[in-house]
Amino acid sequence: MISPSMTSKKVLYFIQQAGSLLLMPRTHKRTLGTTFDTVASHSFHVAILAYTIARMEKLSSQEALQAMAMGLFHDLSEARTGDMDFPARMYTTVDEARAVKDQFSGMSFGPDLEDLIVNYETRKTKISHCAKDADSLQQFYLEWVLTWQGNKLAESWYKNDFKNRIPGLFTKSAKTLAKMMKTSSPQEWWVEFVNAKKIIKKSYGKG
Repeated sequence: MISPSMTSKKVLYFIQQAGSLLLMPRTHKRTLGTTFDTVASHSFHVAILAYTIARMEKLSSQEALQAMAMGLFHDLSEARTGDMDFPARMYTTVDEARAVKDQFSGMSFGPDLEDLIVNYETRKTKISHCAKDADSLQQFYLEWVLTWQGNKLAESWYKNDFKNRIPGLFTKSAKTLAKMMKTSSPQEWWVEFVNAKKIIKKSYGKG
């Protein structure tokens, strides 16, 4: 039987692992050039996208929260395995299942989190489809933003993913969002709001 003090220590170690992802740049930096993301920032955005896609797919709020949790936790094992870009994946085998099991062991809620990751990885539910689409769409979003910033490497990835990766998404909603990006810009959300409220005109006055 695990003592309460040991359980608390396991939780502390769990928190430390999650915190380490704040400091872990994603390794696609060497193939994309200048990027602005870490494993933690990627996971945060995936979680938001997962909830949004799930609601667009008419899932309940509770189901969408499950998708959001999958998005938030889906790369947590990289605190142990590290993040690998596509060239590295061609030659490296990672025991992610072992990492997940070790990561969640010794905590009363560990089995719940392990089940969440298994659900995500097996892709057998609508919830997991929304979460995986969020993961793919977040990468596409990053490439889209970098393209607008003049990154030619990201532009090549963006065009290739739109042609070959986006059609393979599970949900209609994720595909719709990807297509909408093509006719938008990363700054449109606030420019449209400012223009609609005539904020700029008020700020500068009539003169």
